[in-house]
Amino acid sequence: MNPALLGEFFNEVLIKSTVLVSNRSFVEGLTPKQVHIVMEIGENVFRHGELAGRLGVETSTLTRTLDPLVKNGYVDRQLNPDNRREVLIRLSDTGRTLLEQIRGKMIQGSAVILQQVPEEQREQVEASIRLLLTIMRKMHFPHE
Repeated sequence: MNPALLGEFFNEVLIKSTVLVSNRSFVEGLTPKQVHIVMEIGENVFRHGELAGRLGVETSTLTRTLDPLVKNGYVDRQLNPDNRREVLIRLSDTGRTLLEQIRGKMIQGSAVILQQVPEEQREQVEASIRLLLTIMRKMHFPHE
């Protein structure tokens, strides 16, 4: 197996997603980082520090990125009633609607890519993606 090939794949995904080079995303009014945060929160409730750790950012960076999402009504930030020193983060109803729009656009873009895969290789590609996704979800990469 060639690890450099997987590295090239990751790099191409980053380039095509414009995360590295743009403050605009495929969702009007949101940056790529904000789209990523909305997707990461999903249907979950996170403690502020937990979400920052998951994303590999400082808590202050997460706060600055979340502020416009809170202001625009996509994210709710509330004190944890069980521990008032903790802030809980979840999507609002508007945020969940936005999440569905994001997922729809992701599916459309992914479908365009997958249509390029020859029919006889689609099951193999899907199995490979499932395997890599399972492995990635189990791994923890320390953020520097």
